[in-house]
Amino acid sequence: MKLEKIEFSGIKGKALSQQVSSMYEEFQEVYKVLSDHSYDCLDTTNLEFEQDASNFKQQVEDMDRRLGTIFCQAFDDASDLEHAFKLLDMFGSLLERPLIAADAANKYPLLITMFDRDLEDAKMIYSRHIQKEMELGYAPVHRNMPFVAGALRWAQELRDRIQFPFSNFRHITHTCMESVEGKRMEQKYQDIIQLLERYQEKLYKEWSQTVSEKSEYNLTQPLIRRDQETKLIAVNFDHQLVSVLREVSYLTGSQMESIPQTAAEFYASKESYRKLVANLELMVNRYNKILRTVLEVEYPLIERQLHDIDLHLKDAEETLNWKMEGLWDHISEVIDSVHDLEKRVQKAKDNTEEIQNIMRSWVSPIFERKDGKRESLFSLDDRHESLEKRYQLIKESGLKIHSLVKENLSLFIANPTSDTWKAYIDYVDEMVLDGFFSAIDCSLKYLLENTDPKAGLAPLFEVQLDLVKPDLVFQPSLDPGANDGFYDIIEGLINDIYRISSLVPRLTEHSIFPHYQVPCSVRHSFIVQHCAKFAPDHHKVTAPFICFPG
Repeated sequence: MKLEKIEFSGIKGKALSQQVSSMYEEFQEVYKVLSDHSYDCLDTTNLEFEQDASNFKQQVEDMDRRLGTIFCQAFDDASDLEHAFKLLDMFGSLLERPLIAADAANKYPLLITMFDRDLEDAKMIYSRHIQKEMELGYAPVHRNMPFVAGALRWAQELRDRIQFPFSNFRHITHTCMESVEGKRMEQKYQDIIQLLERYQEKLYKEWSQTVSEKSEYNLTQPLIRRDQETKLIAVNFDHQLVSVLREVSYLTGSQMESIPQTAAEFYASKESYRKLVANLELMVNRYNKILRTVLEVEYPLIERQLHDIDLHLKDAEETLNWKMEGLWDHISEVIDSVHDLEKRVQKAKDNTEEIQNIMRSWVSPIFERKDGKRESLFSLDDRHESLEKRYQLIKESGLKIHSLVKENLSLFIANPTSDTWKAYIDYVDEMVLDGFFSAIDCSLKYLLENTDPKAGLAPLFEVQLDLVKPDLVFQPSLDPGANDGFYDIIEGLINDIYRISSLVPRLTEHSIFPHYQVPCSVRHSFIVQHCAKFAPDHHKVTAPFICFPG
């Protein structure tokens, strides 16, 4: 190995590398001086060459001693056995030079001592692993590794940990290898290797003896299992079968003996099992979703369809098993049926949710203060425009709601004259009725909150007090019986608000009311109670919300 290629590691690595680099440059100069001299080979009296050769030899020997010292320092600085062997390999043939070999001779026994400590560590790791395995009941392995393949991998890694360093001893010819310590080290190494081999053989033998029986049993189990209490289903692909596939996947190509035939055949069909289990899992999730999310009013509409699906699933729960040929032909129909039903039920639910979203868009005051400002008065001039805009929204929403309900009829494949469909229509009809209640309630609350004396808000309406000899006259009139008076305005606003419920025909055809206004009018008594506040005293009624222009 040339000196210019020597590079040390460790704490002293940089300093030692610089020393070797300086020695290399020094050797180049010394060699150049010797090679540049010209000598007369025929002149026997000229002793200059002998003198130069002797000086060159002394200088080289001095460099060898310094290299020997550097080697010893680098060896002592080596952090472990691996770095020590790398140092030996780096010096290579330089260690055969007598002076360097003499300095390095006492370092070889230290290699045996270092490896002996590594062997003790390996044995302690093995003992702890076995103890942990006894405590847990299974071998601790790397994350995501199956138990058997993981334990075999762990044992192989521990073997590699000591095999690689031991292989380096084969290149060492030092007498320490024949010493008592050397022989003891070799024997300890062989003992640990045999211990690990027996562990691997025992582990693999136990697995191979039971894997066939477990696989055969689990492959003869039904495809589906059902919880008798909840009626939910699950794919009956036992976790032991998954474990077998994972074990064989890791063990294939290892140094173990051949995989048991049953496990090998099962693994050869892994792709078909993977696709089958994946499709069954999708079907199971969809089926269970239907059972978990179906409403009480929806269940009668799909009860017959679920019953037909359950009849097909009964074969998968009782007779069909994983070893049967042509499984896909048996279950593809029920998978498609479940998918179709789940998709239709979910679409019907989405339609119902859309109906609720439509009705939420109604929940805002029909009439508000001008420009939406808190200090502005109620704008009677925009009353007709606001009303027509809201009425148009309600009419369009009603058409959409009827369209969605009609779509749900086809999605549930229901008979429109059946009691089950009538019950469902009543459910949606009640939902729409609640939507109108919320919309009307929102507009009425806006009027009530803005006329509440305790709220401290700005006046909502404007009433003028005119002097018409010989009386003072309010415009509009505050007399309850006056035409186009203030009470008529309030009553007209309330009627306009209630009229939105007459713009959508009833969903339920067996109702005696053609639209929702009559059912909604039950709240009229509530409004009347609040309107009664206007009657007792003009000043108490008008003060909170009427502005008298000066």
